[in-house]
Amino acid sequence: MRTGKIKTALALCALMAATGAAAQSTTDIQVPPAGFDTGMIADPQIYRPMGQPRGVVFLISDAQGWGAADEAEAKALTGRGMAVVGLDLPSYLKGLEKHPDDDTCAYAIADIEELSKRLQAGGEGDYHLPLIAGRGDGGGLALAFAAQTPASTIEATVVADPSAAIALAAPLCTDAPHETTGGRTTYGLTAGELNDPVDVVFTPAATQEAQDHVAALAKDYPDITVTSSTDAPADALTAALSARLDAIEKAEGPLNLPITEMAVPKPAQDTMAIIYSGDGGWRDIDREVGATLQKAGVPVIGVDSLRYFWNARKPQDTADDLSRIIRHYQTEWGVKHVLLIGYSFGADILPVSYSLLPARDQAAVSQMTLMALSHERDDAIHVTGWLGMSSGSANDPTKDLQKVPAKIVQCIYGAGDDDDACHELTDRGYEMVGLTGGHHFDGDYQALAGHILAGLKTRL
Repeated sequence: MRTGKIKTALALCALMAATGAAAQSTTDIQVPPAGFDTGMIADPQIYRPMGQPRGVVFLISDAQGWGAADEAEAKALTGRGMAVVGLDLPSYLKGLEKHPDDDTCAYAIADIEELSKRLQAGGEGDYHLPLIAGRGDGGGLALAFAAQTPASTIEATVVADPSAAIALAAPLCTDAPHETTGGRTTYGLTAGELNDPVDVVFTPAATQEAQDHVAALAKDYPDITVTSSTDAPADALTAALSARLDAIEKAEGPLNLPITEMAVPKPAQDTMAIIYSGDGGWRDIDREVGATLQKAGVPVIGVDSLRYFWNARKPQDTADDLSRIIRHYQTEWGVKHVLLIGYSFGADILPVSYSLLPARDQAAVSQMTLMALSHERDDAIHVTGWLGMSSGSANDPTKDLQKVPAKIVQCIYGAGDDDDACHELTDRGYEMVGLTGGHHFDGDYQALAGHILAGLKTRL
């Protein structure tokens, strides 16, 4: 293990201990300890609520920098149970200039997501996607970040009087259209659906340029909500954040689980699919495979492993929830067969989960597709895993597989994935599918879904 990773891990423990102690007695400002790497997020000011945070808000100041109004907002948010990462805009913009040497642009969302995970690690609550908020130039930057946000990464963006253009020395990593004039850049948004909703509130202080910019974006993106307020910008932002938090608290996922429904008008092959994502959450490979199956007429339930396994789950509890999903959606969608799919972390937990299902539910499973299976099964997401350290799990999913009928198992692996366990199981009678590429199969997710559907066809 590299020494740098050990130092980072120790710094993480120090931050968790320091902010945890603060959470019991105060919401005063906290700063990361020496050696704690926050990437391009320069000098964040961290506010913790009493008890376990119910989420994290990244609050970006206006051009004048972090001031009394920002601090008041941060403390109001901690009163609602939110942790707050206060970002002084002038300092943050300088930090964004220091993007990794091998990049030509700044991918700010990666650091925001990483810090959000670290701040929520070690507690008893679920993982909550962070919010990004700001006003003026800070709001403009927050709005521009929506152009580089992947799916299932940010809960929402909330801004007041966002500037149309922002002063960035380094461009943001995005394919969205952008135009630079006089040292300030105006960003559009990427094609397709917006990956997180955006709430914009305008006050009498807003410029016409800002209003025109947002109006042009909202015309093409229905997930941008625009309202007006007669309050001062800081008060308007407070109200908008409060409304968004109210909406989040009222929203409840189906079966009270972190799942995504991908229904179809009429299910094909009398089959539904349940996909357990990797530890990064419902995005990229899991989401793309699900979308391809949906287009083929197979309805899909996507289980966000990042959120579901944020705290440890006993295998029987996971199996019980899987049984609930199977029975609920068999009835709702009127299907008989179940296609179980897991990727990476999700693949590792599927064999033991299947073995603990009631016989009725096991009989419904026609195929179990395991993508990028490993030799370690964890029952919780570990932050140390993101720091490059093994969790030391003694549970081997290849042993769990011995309790699964060989005829339903499809094992898909990348030829370049050194950690994959599938290619070692050729003598068990499983369907083995070796593909080019490594852990992510070179990003050819449509071909991946094609192999899954081909296997299903032979089993029905």
